Amino acid sequence: MNMMEMPIFEKKEKEPKLLFKAILMRHEEPYYKDEGHDLTDNGVEGAIETGRRMKADGFFSDNDPVTLLHSPKPRAKGTLDFVAQGAEIPTEKEREIKMIGQSKMNNREAFMDRVRELDFDIEKLAEDHYKNDMYENRPDIIEPNNKKKERLYRSMEYLIRSIMKSDGNQNENGTPQILAVSHFEIITHLIDDVFGIENIGKYDSPSFGEQVKISAFETEDKNKISLDIEFRDMRKTVIFDRTSRSIEQINQ
Repeated sequence: MNMMEMPIFEKKEKEPKLLFKAILMRHEEPYYKDEGHDLTDNGVEGAIETGRRMKADGFFSDNDPVTLLHSPKPRAKGTLDFVAQGAEIPTEKEREIKMIGQSKMNNREAFMDRVRELDFDIEKLAEDHYKNDMYENRPDIIEPNNKKKERLYRSMEYLIRSIMKSDGNQNENGTPQILAVSHFEIITHLIDDVFGIENIGKYDSPSFGEQVKISAFETEDKNKISLDIEFRDMRKTVIFDRTSRSIEQINQ
């Protein structure tokens, strides 16, 4: 066989390596009393049902363990415990993470004055989070939105770093899977950066118990992680820049 007759083999592209899977969800309906699990009866039922659906939809593999993370607030831990119950996830690997906690209050009374002005209306309060200057330039009252976003993406970078450090044991332990329960004012920054609030169509995203599903893949650049993000009926792939700790849009 001469060189002209030799078969041509196409070089197959290497499949990107799956780093981890994560579900980031808002707590279920609470009493906001910071007592016990702090969930209403509807909140408890919703969390258990969310867990059942989570087990049924197959996003998490039954073959790999799930690490459970929650904000320090009782409503976040309570939600996580009931979701784990519904999904039949063991709770031995459950940890409190301060970085995904709610807004830090520096003047609770001034903040509550605004809440009373809006008559405790949840949807109006959610819209206020985007539009009121208090959330941007009044750190004497409440932690600014940009600081909350920094916390969220800092926690993501720490997660990626810890997974990459333990990469040698990944084959033994399977693909890392994380279920984390946080608050509206933390999660909304990721949703907004990925999809844009104008595409979501409502300011109170995410609602009680709603989830953002994340599948993270390595790229050729170790400082850039590809994130496949799912929220409601939307799905998009973006890049998480580990150096700037920010979301980058890509052409799709």
